[in-house]
Amino acid sequence: MVDSETRPRAAVISIAGYRKGGALSALDEVEEYWARLRASRGDLPTRAQLDPRGFARALSNCFVAEAITPRHLRLRLSGQHLQDLMGMDLRGMPLSALILPESRPQLEELIDDILSERRSGARVRIISPRTYGRQALFGGLLLLPLAREAGTPPRILGALATVGAVGWTPRRFQILGLEPAATKTDNADERPALRVIEGGVCEGA
Repeated sequence: MVDSETRPRAAVISIAGYRKGGALSALDEVEEYWARLRASRGDLPTRAQLDPRGFARALSNCFVAEAITPRHLRLRLSGQHLQDLMGMDLRGMPLSALILPESRPQLEELIDDILSERRSGARVRIISPRTYGRQALFGGLLLLPLAREAGTPPRILGALATVGAVGWTPRRFQILGLEPAATKTDNADERPALRVIEGGVCEGA
């Protein structure tokens, strides 16, 4: 089988989901914090209600983005891990800067679904394909809506976590698939394990 520099080989990755406490646990921490806030107030949390102490271990992975069109988001705050992936400060840049061009229509559709309330949030399986000088970098992208506030654009709380060495930057990602965001915090341990094979990383089966 011949390697592609623009998309991962089907044989490289076997994905069943996320394992709580593993390398992508930052997504769980942010998602569970958001779900607790939503449950406590009976509605979506606002940007002002976010307390960084509630997801302190995941701050490096987090971002807050605001809508600039119904299908596009601009990063207002971004954690250090996102900056490490791109090799630059991402504040003010579109979220699509992290995504490869062929996957941007999928991201735009997802953003539109969340902002129009057709979807309550999403977890996105992503990969930065292997190229010269770079190993494949598997990751997860979390997008969670925040309550609309008068006079401000719609906002989304997000997180991005990866498995593997970052290598040369910038790293941009292809969308592999979507999973529904959780709306409750129980039974999180039932999420199946992620397994990356053939010279990649294994996050424990």
